[in-house]
Amino acid sequence: MTVSETIGQEAAILCAAVLAGAGLFFLYDILRIFRRIIPHGAIWVGVEDFVFWLICTGVVFVMIYRENDGMVRGFALGGVVLGMLAYLLLLSRFVVGVNVRILKAVLGFVKRTGAFFLRPFWRIWKKTAGFLRKQLKKFWKAVKIGLSKR
Repeated sequence: MTVSETIGQEAAILCAAVLAGAGLFFLYDILRIFRRIIPHGAIWVGVEDFVFWLICTGVVFVMIYRENDGMVRGFALGGVVLGMLAYLLLLSRFVVGVNVRILKAVLGFVKRTGAFFLRPFWRIWKKTAGFLRKQLKKFWKAVKIGLSKR
């Protein structure tokens, strides 16, 4: 193997690492978009982050194993970090902002449309639930009276 072939291979490994880093940060942006659309508590955020870092570990391991026969090279890990930083600085704000606006608009439209079509069924449900609640209260009252006589 000549010097230029070795440099070419290492450049390919670096490019793969940069792309892997950018892809991982894009995956995290999808997670951030999901969190902005559907807010949830700290426990779920922790679980999501844990799963994300497990995926990151697997992706970096597979990338290093396939590209460099499992030899951990500093420039490969640096390439992953460089890819993440480049994506963060160049695209992340735009990707998250635009997708959150689009998804909130779409979900708002779906919610309004669904509410319009489901309103008659909601009224029927409320009347039925009110009737059933009254019947259940009567039944419970009769059970309590029957139990207290014993």
